[in-house]
Amino acid sequence: MILSADLIRLAAKPASKDAAIRQAAQLLVDAGAIQPGYVDSMLRREVEADTFLGNAIAIPHGQRGDRHLISRTAIGVLQVPDGVAWNGDDVAKLVVAIAAQGDEHIAVLRRLTDVLGDEALSDRLARTGDPQDILAALDPEAEPRSAGAPAAAVPEAAGDLISLAVAAPAAAGMHARPAKVLVQLAKRFGAEIRLRHGDRSADARSMMGLLQLGAGPGAGMTAEVSGPDARAAATALRAAFDEQLGDAAPGSATAPAPAGSSPPAAADAELEAGALRGLPASPGIAIGVLHRFRSEAAGFAATSTDPAGERAALEAALDQARHELKSVASEMAQRVGDQHAAIFAAHEEFLGDPELLQAADRAIAEGASAPAAWQGATDAQAAALAGIGDPLLAARATDLKDVARRVLRHLVGGPAETAAIPEKAVIAAEDLTPSETANLDPQRVVGLVTAAGGPTAHTAILARALGIPAVVAAGPGVLDIADGTPVILDGDRGGLLPNPDPSALGRAEERREQGLHRADAARAAAFRPAVTTDGHRIEVAANVRHPEEALAAVAAGAEGTGLVRSEFLFDERSEPPGEDEQFDLYRRLAEGFGGLPVVLRTLDAGGDKPLRFVQHPVEANPFLGLRGLRLSLAQPGLFRTQVRAALRAARHGDLRIMLPMVDGLADLRAAKELIEAERAALNAPPVEIGIMVEVPSAAVMADQLAREADFFSIGTNDLTQYALAVDRLHPTLGARSDALDPAVLRLIDMTVKAAHARGRWVGVCGNMAADPMAAPILIGLGVDELSVSVPNVAALKAQIRGLSMARAEDVARAALGCGTAADVRGLPALRELVHGR
Repeated sequence: MILSADLIRLAAKPASKDAAIRQAAQLLVDAGAIQPGYVDSMLRREVEADTFLGNAIAIPHGQRGDRHLISRTAIGVLQVPDGVAWNGDDVAKLVVAIAAQGDEHIAVLRRLTDVLGDEALSDRLARTGDPQDILAALDPEAEPRSAGAPAAAVPEAAGDLISLAVAAPAAAGMHARPAKVLVQLAKRFGAEIRLRHGDRSADARSMMGLLQLGAGPGAGMTAEVSGPDARAAATALRAAFDEQLGDAAPGSATAPAPAGSSPPAAADAELEAGALRGLPASPGIAIGVLHRFRSEAAGFAATSTDPAGERAALEAALDQARHELKSVASEMAQRVGDQHAAIFAAHEEFLGDPELLQAADRAIAEGASAPAAWQGATDAQAAALAGIGDPLLAARATDLKDVARRVLRHLVGGPAETAAIPEKAVIAAEDLTPSETANLDPQRVVGLVTAAGGPTAHTAILARALGIPAVVAAGPGVLDIADGTPVILDGDRGGLLPNPDPSALGRAEERREQGLHRADAARAAAFRPAVTTDGHRIEVAANVRHPEEALAAVAAGAEGTGLVRSEFLFDERSEPPGEDEQFDLYRRLAEGFGGLPVVLRTLDAGGDKPLRFVQHPVEANPFLGLRGLRLSLAQPGLFRTQVRAALRAARHGDLRIMLPMVDGLADLRAAKELIEAERAALNAPPVEIGIMVEVPSAAVMADQLAREADFFSIGTNDLTQYALAVDRLHPTLGARSDALDPAVLRLIDMTVKAAHARGRWVGVCGNMAADPMAAPILIGLGVDELSVSVPNVAALKAQIRGLSMARAEDVARAALGCGTAADVRGLPALRELVHGR
């Protein structure tokens, strides 16, 4: 147990905040949970960040780098009935000292949030003379209240009380998605709706409260409805729960399997004999029939004698495409999140591109029909983009083709796919556009294989998000396989086996079932820390953008966020967001993670992400120009506003600032000087300032940068692109962009060694962190934190818990000595570590 009666001290009278922290921490020292030096760490932490939560509760805890002083996870509670001044006008009456070695304290933090939202309960705990009252309120392992015992501080409802027996959705319990549905339902009525699960209760209008019920799949609950329109509310509530709050069972179209939820664990690490080899892009095993994807529009006349009519037709098709893209973006946001939906929002840029429209208009004026003019203009542009050396433009060729096909279909009709897709189809194509991938019917499509492409292209990213196993860069041979051929697609190892024999089918089916069972087990153990079999702990965080994602991340087992992309606040705007707007969002993120680390990356614009309100220079190579921190320093007013908002928000949680695209000391020093000036002006506490290692020069100079940066986070997507001089979205070279290339691994190794020599921690927040083949190598190289998309958190933690640190270090050393990425992926020791024996 992490909290017990002997760790609770009542009726304390500390003279100051420091004294209160020392007394609370001493409880942990006396219990043998921490070494005495951790007390000073708690005091130092208080200088960096305000740990006062509200409702007279403070949660002092130590600095991240001092976890070696913690012997075991424990929590001590100092009750101060008369209160002790904390910061400004804040007064703390419950001082909850936390020493966290793993995730075990999260349940107590959730209980604290219950208390935080109930002033009467908080006041009662601050004055009680019985430590069991505090224990019962905070300890997740405390005996549940007997059926006849009164609920803690639940106000009596007016009018008749309607009580309903309900059950949490069977798919995944009361997690973020069904909780949001319930909150929206509750807000439609004037009645008070509370849910009870065990000894916990929650207001149905509070998403945080609903998540903190801890109601797992199918868990029994009681819904209590009272007040105005109670009967109508109860009827709607019953119907909503009968529909599982919109959270369908696993395997349905509305509940795609999380990306990365099935790490490979086959007995034989090699591909089956006769299999075509590609690159694994989305994990899982698919058994089905091959279907060649053919995207064509209906035929059309090449010429016209009515230019005005053709222009009107083209404009109408463009408008239809705009509306359709908004609909697709909205749908994908609901299915796989805003990050992936942004792909389709970005496609709208092409529809208003002046050069493209002018080329089409000229062709119409010269007698071309609207479809012929549009197709000619887009084909010419796409060919030009794919054929030149500019990585920004080449990356967008596939996206342009996607938009071109969409408009053409609105002009002349015709299906997106010329032949009906059979059941259990494994789609084969030269490449797929993002729209084609998003529109695939998950009831029929079980896998994807492409001849070209790369594992970090939009198509691969969407396949992972949709939970569809995928292999890319498998070569032209996949296009020679006849439609209807039985195949096995291995998304874990990167292979496609045509015409498998019964024994191969049996092995594949066994692996598929094992993957499903592992995914279930990983989700069930999501809150357990990621500790290797020989006792080495790796932090697993989530990459997020919006405050709303914080709830989902914590519910998925994330230990904070290793990357908050702030670009969403700046995109598609004619003017930049103000300081207060940014502060509100950053504050909500900090509060949403409840004291867990929140790493906010400052604006990463430029390159392939230009801003409308900034006059970007004309650059032959935008990826080598004014982007990331360079752009922020060139726009100091924009940078200062974001920094001030972040520093203000840091008072509400453990928020750190991370600078993107740092290429050396000069820019880092300039940024730190600006941040310090704003911090002093705000009289704000210091915050950790780290950098993204995405440029090879940053890795080479890591020993110097580590003197002045508080932490490093390696962005493997860009680091791979810059180190190998290969655009990761290039239509033909994508297969070369492999983060397991020894050149990239040596840069990571160099970075980690330099950081650790200065006592700095290192995270990885690129796609590499979610690659089951890469995780053991990153861990073996000494990376301290892996940050992945929310659906990948549980699976990654489960994989780490099955690894040996000693063996991972051996594999990492062997990988550094390899000659190619293929050699690394083929290492027998790595395959054994990942796939097992």
